[in-house]
Amino acid sequence: MPQHTALTLEYQSHAQRERLAFIDFCLQYHGAVGRGELMAHFGTAVASGARDFALYRERAPNNLVLRHGNKRYYRTDCFQPLFHHDSRAVLNTLAHGFDDGLTMPQVESGFCEDVPDLIASSQGVLATLSRAINQGQAVRLAYLPLNSGQSERVIVPHSIINNGQRWHVRGFCRKQNQFRDFVCTRVTNSHINDTPVVAHEQQVADTEWNHWLTLELVPHPGHRHPEAVALDFNMSRENNQPVRRLKIRVARAGYLLHHWQVDLSPDHHLPAHEYHLWLSNSNTICHNTLAL
Repeated sequence: MPQHTALTLEYQSHAQRERLAFIDFCLQYHGAVGRGELMAHFGTAVASGARDFALYRERAPNNLVLRHGNKRYYRTDCFQPLFHHDSRAVLNTLAHGFDDGLTMPQVESGFCEDVPDLIASSQGVLATLSRAINQGQAVRLAYLPLNSGQSERVIVPHSIINNGQRWHVRGFCRKQNQFRDFVCTRVTNSHINDTPVVAHEQQVADTEWNHWLTLELVPHPGHRHPEAVALDFNMSRENNQPVRRLKIRVARAGYLLHHWQVDLSPDHHLPAHEYHLWLSNSNTICHNTLAL
């Protein structure tokens, strides 16, 4: 987005910027947009829709052209987006529609599909955990792990994390007297516990959460065409070798390395057809982790 355009957009209301972003998105990813779509999505009147398109054309006159036959605006070949659309948000929007699913259900687009959501947490559990985190409170919950039967425990949660496969809540477990991760779907009951939260139970005391590691991910040396893996993981080139450096919390590193199927062996002996990535600084990672 040109700097002068960004500055002028700052003077628009949040609601109008949202409508302009909608126009921008539809032109970029659908190739066309009509006034009726804008009005239907935001519930605005005809006059408001006309003003939005007029403002967009004023800011980016070369981005769109009106075809009078169907009264729709089409993207031009010299289109330059007014807004930065995050790639993850774009794919989510293409798969589920523009609505966020909070006040209106998400609708599939028909040409972009997301992975089926097989693991969805209870709204009541998520609401309790989220409130507790924001209010600095403890939670009493019933939890059913894989390796033992259901039990009750009190935790002081501080973060909710997606590990690539499921959502976890991280917090201090008073039963085990340490910070642990709990799978949200395995929480069968939860409610706020009014007991005081002390300093060693708070996020600031969670060593593994507060320490960071830099992972150096490279294509597994066993691959014949490492450039394909480099493209998959958006790697840059250093010393003519593809590498992706990621700064990650110690508490999350194990999950993500497993999710990405990274060969952690120092001599990269694991089969390349199963492991596309190799952790080239595994010795440093192990040393730093053991030092905590």
